[in-house]
Amino acid sequence: MAQNWKKYLAICGIVSPIIFAVMVIIESLLRPGYSQTFNFISDLGVGSNAILQDINFWIFGILTLGFVVGLWQSTPAKKSLALKAGIVLVAIFAIGVGLAGFFPEDYGDGHLHTLVSSTAFVAIIAALLLVWWGLRKADKTVWGNYRLYTLASGLLDLILLFVFNASMGGDYQGLVQRLFLAVPMLWILVTGLKL
Repeated sequence: MAQNWKKYLAICGIVSPIIFAVMVIIESLLRPGYSQTFNFISDLGVGSNAILQDINFWIFGILTLGFVVGLWQSTPAKKSLALKAGIVLVAIFAIGVGLAGFFPEDYGDGHLHTLVSSTAFVAIIAALLLVWWGLRKADKTVWGNYRLYTLASGLLDLILLFVFNASMGGDYQGLVQRLFLAVPMLWILVTGLKL
């Protein structure tokens, strides 16, 4: 029975980024004038059909929290402090994305949306690096290549965060945001497959 639950929780990690990406594409097609290269994903949470993106944020957050439970259960039983912290930060990322649906860009003065989004962005980068470090003593035949992939994802996303900040206000800010978010979402999907 426990194995079935682990399987379902791993599937949460596989489907959450796929559903999120498909929904963003569908929503952008429903929004005249929306640009995948200029507009932020959160722009879909304002205006016509905004509820679709809000729901998309919520679904991603809930499914990713399920994945976090599976990640906790599937990593070595004796967890280092770094691994525990990394997994908790993946949960903070999921919660931050989910909260973006409760606090869209036009909620109040937009500060709450910026706060939850920024927290999520920083949390997932730290999570990737801590999971990499936390698995250093784990069985290398099981976790070796995965550790390298996790490190590469964390470093790439850190670089992309700086590129994203530099692109703000430019013609390609939306594209850079998507590249930045694609790295951890792909990591969640790959990790779900591994689990």
